[in-house]
Amino acid sequence: MTIIEKLSEYFPVDIAMKNFLLDHTEYISVRKNETISRQDSYNWNVYFVEKGLLRSYYVEKGKDVVTNFYPEGKLAANIDTLFNHQPTRYSIEAIEDSELLYCDYRKLETFCDGSISAANFSRFILGKLMTQMASRTASLQYMNARERYEQLMAESPDIILRAPLGMIAGYLGMTQETLSRIRAKG
Repeated sequence: MTIIEKLSEYFPVDIAMKNFLLDHTEYISVRKNETISRQDSYNWNVYFVEKGLLRSYYVEKGKDVVTNFYPEGKLAANIDTLFNHQPTRYSIEAIEDSELLYCDYRKLETFCDGSISAANFSRFILGKLMTQMASRTASLQYMNARERYEQLMAESPDIILRAPLGMIAGYLGMTQETLSRIRAKG
């Protein structure tokens, strides 16, 4: 699915928006384990995953803490940089060889000044990123381990087949042993 097809699901994409996307977005191919954004740096890009799988994570006490997975059709960005103009706490890394479309969010914001379509696109990006974050926070606060696993299976069942179990366990806030027990019980 292309970014224009995805956007068209949510609002009309006019010719000015199509031209902006043609002029101000770029494709990038990233290899498995390649980092596209590093913790403690500024990255103003918004990435649309056309193919592959990314993860966001931070390192705490020498350990990776996975905060999200981004399969095809998802947007990935460092919202702390985009909206707070701070170095990001998160790294973004390819778990698989991936094809991404990206644009500099600052260019989009400038385009928003004169385009309703761009403003809708910006709101779409903001809404998607905030919804992902709110869902993640709610799952960690209000769900037990089994419920978090079931939610992941309902929303992105292919993640279990594509990402290492250790990453998935960390993302779900449990040990790999607990994840194995939950999976064994079906």
